[in-house]
Amino acid sequence: MTNPLFDLTGEVAVITGAGRGIGEGMAKTLADAGCHVVCASRSIAEIQSVADEINASNVGGRAIAQVTDVTSREDMDALAQRAVDEFGRLDIWVNNAGGSLVSAPLTELDEAEWDKTMAVNLTSVFHGVRAACKHFGEGSRIVNTSSMAGQDPFPGSGHYSAAKAGVLMLTKTLAHELGPKTRVNAILPGFVPTETVKKALSMTDEDFIGFEDTLGLPAGRLGTPQDIGALTLYLCAPASEWVTGQCIRIAGTP
Repeated sequence: MTNPLFDLTGEVAVITGAGRGIGEGMAKTLADAGCHVVCASRSIAEIQSVADEINASNVGGRAIAQVTDVTSREDMDALAQRAVDEFGRLDIWVNNAGGSLVSAPLTELDEAEWDKTMAVNLTSVFHGVRAACKHFGEGSRIVNTSSMAGQDPFPGSGHYSAAKAGVLMLTKTLAHELGPKTRVNAILPGFVPTETVKKALSMTDEDFIGFEDTLGLPAGRLGTPQDIGALTLYLCAPASEWVTGQCIRIAGTP
């Protein structure tokens, strides 16, 4: 029997960037708790695969896939509407899509890459929140994926860090503006070796063997999508009803 503090039976969540990695972990964890999930990304193959896995498990909520460009206001509005059309309500919105594969000093960064990074990582949150709030009822929740790069400087990733720092301030501001109807929190993941991270760092699975020692992680291991999914569940569940405006690091280290 599901602990009522972590029971999302019958609720409906949208998760952007749900086709792989952290977003996939979020979608599967919320679905296991009984939540119906709308998996969104630009790749229909990836999100359909995640939705099919959730539905094949026959445990918890149902899943559907919706192709979405998170930088498009129209696509985000359509994503929210799809959730309501399919499941009749919208309770949770997870702004997870983001990232940047470009590393360059800010003085050398191409302006188009700056604009793209802001659109994907920061403006997408703005669009997502506005789309969701058109359908939210009392007790709704928003979870934004930021990054430790939003608090700590990473030379070569100033554009990404700036965008993720913006997500933190949006989170705190929205918590004040939308409360008490809607709770808003952010997650700052540490090192989770997803396919996107591997590609960005040009690393393979073998390169990560013993990498927790290189990073000096007190927890003794690298993170997993399931770790991030578990924190997402907490922030969406009744267990966290008195938690809002928080930006929580989950990184295996202080």
